[in-house]
Amino acid sequence: MEDNNSIIKTLLAAFGADTMGIGDMSLYERELVGLDDSIKQRLPFAVSFGLVLSKGILGTVTDGPNPLYLHHYRQLNYRLDMIAYLLSKEIEKKGYRALPFGASQVIDWRNQKGHISHKHIGVLSGIGWIGRNNLLIHPVFGARVRYNAVLTDMPLTPDKSLDRDCGACKACIDKCPGGSIKDNQSLFDHKGCYEMITQFKNKRNLGHHICGICIEACKGKI
Repeated sequence: MEDNNSIIKTLLAAFGADTMGIGDMSLYERELVGLDDSIKQRLPFAVSFGLVLSKGILGTVTDGPNPLYLHHYRQLNYRLDMIAYLLSKEIEKKGYRALPFGASQVIDWRNQKGHISHKHIGVLSGIGWIGRNNLLIHPVFGARVRYNAVLTDMPLTPDKSLDRDCGACKACIDKCPGGSIKDNQSLFDHKGCYEMITQFKNKRNLGHHICGICIEACKGKI
């Protein structure tokens, strides 16, 4: 299994992933939206990986999203989808099954859910924790990462989850234009956040529900 872990992580590094981890799907308690829940038994391991957003581009997100950030966001999603496809193909070449997901694919528009929660897969895979801004927080890169995942039956050893949180850092709270981020992560205002990004989408003619302000505020260590 350790050899398989090395194979997966070597492939992801070659494909350009900045961060990666392995998760145990038996610990994933959320719904697989639009999919048979038995997939978690048939494909018991999750490979989580991410790409770091450009600091330069995030630096332009001063009062909300702009066309430059939107393009960057879409390009990272496209690259993450390609990494998922390439990794799945390599896994299948070795005789195992693999299921790649889309980095940003909304299936349930009312509740803003994709097939799978990349941030919760990232938590299971030891990559980070859910922060006050309701995003996956990496200990080095902060919230400045886009993620994707592949499920597989290739025997792997899950990474240990991080026993960490945001601690005293509250950099994102005052920056949130919708006031959705609270001191306690469990009180995050999902509705208020969605209403704010809808305003950005319509007023700025972006055609996409994005913001980026709390991501820019949560910069990490590098």
